[in-house]
Amino acid sequence: MSSSSPGESFAAAIERIDRALNRLDTSVRSLSARTRSTGQLQAETQRLAADRARLAGDLDRATARADRLDETAEEVSRRLSEAMDTVRSVLEQGELRG
Repeated sequence: MSSSSPGESFAAAIERIDRALNRLDTSVRSLSARTRSTGQLQAETQRLAADRARLAGDLDRATARADRLDETAEEVSRRLSEAMDTVRSVLEQGELRG
């Protein structure tokens, strides 16, 4: 058995409590940092989701515009082909008369 005085036992107990409080403080700080980090990740996730929704809308509008442009190009091509056929027909009739 050790012959420690009540004062030494008390000092040792205080030291153990102090170490335990330091560990608790470290744990709380770590938890607080992780909580902040989680909050930041959630906010970033919300921002990314909003950006994704905006980009999806932009893509839908761009796709619709591209489809309209394709339809217009096809219509222009069809009309141009008809105009060329008409010109050829007129030229052929002129050659037959001439």
